[in-house]
Amino acid sequence: MRIFKNRGDIFFSKTNKEKSSEQKFLITALVVIVVFTLIFVIVTGARNDFSAKEFFKPDDLNVTEEVDTSEELVLPQISGKSNILLLVGDEDNLLFTALYQADMDNVAYKVSALKADTAVENQKLSTLFAKQGPQAVKSAAEVLFGTEIDFYISLDSDKFYELYSTFGEVDYPVISEVRYKNNDVAVPYSVRVKEGEQSLKASQFIGLIRYYLDVEGNTSLANDLLLSLASQQINEENYADRETLFSKFVTAADTDITVRDYSLSADALFVFSNSQVGVKVYNAPAVYSSGTITPDSLKEIKGYFVKE
Repeated sequence: MRIFKNRGDIFFSKTNKEKSSEQKFLITALVVIVVFTLIFVIVTGARNDFSAKEFFKPDDLNVTEEVDTSEELVLPQISGKSNILLLVGDEDNLLFTALYQADMDNVAYKVSALKADTAVENQKLSTLFAKQGPQAVKSAAEVLFGTEIDFYISLDSDKFYELYSTFGEVDYPVISEVRYKNNDVAVPYSVRVKEGEQSLKASQFIGLIRYYLDVEGNTSLANDLLLSLASQQINEENYADRETLFSKFVTAADTDITVRDYSLSADALFVFSNSQVGVKVYNAPAVYSSGTITPDSLKEIKGYFVKE
């Protein structure tokens, strides 16, 4: 076949044309094979490890998967509510009292601190304490709150100091610095505490409660301190040493809690002291008017301590 007329004769032979067709076919087939091979290698490589590390790995090398050996915390089932009256005094002088509730149904602490001179049916709790003892205060508190109080715990301040130190100091965020001294009361006291997070000594703890109740009239802050006491001192470390601590407690306190009562509370103590349990707290502040809790405040407090 002639191309470029008048420029000389250039021809494509018939034989070369057939060879060109064969070359095109072979090249096309080669491309298809290469593409298929690449796809095969990519897919296979995604499913298998062709790394040098895998190639040279000894046949007897065992791979152990990490197994989560942690067990889910299993707690005993607890229920009910227990009201406990705490009284702290100095000989026949009542410094303050507080009603606690251990609410097993909701795993919670509730507390309401009371001034020593709180009036109940025209009688002061401090007078009942001095003349008839802690059981008389317990009976008056049952009348005041309209609910059963299961136990009372009465501690002289020096015994409170001992137990407090044994169970461990309480950390508390003091909202403002306190510098106070009172020598004109039956049991004089002074308290000095800086603002901010403080690790309170026993004397500071009692001094702050007395100051908040009798000077500032802030029962809510007194409650906060008492809630911190329960939340921090009932802990795993003390639970592990509970037999020794209970022995020290019954020796130091005037109480109607028996060894049988303590034994029956074992499951509740385990739950409340466990660090994985989020124990709730409820602050039931008392509002006073001339030494008497106001009717509205009293009604609200009663709602916290009902046992039904």
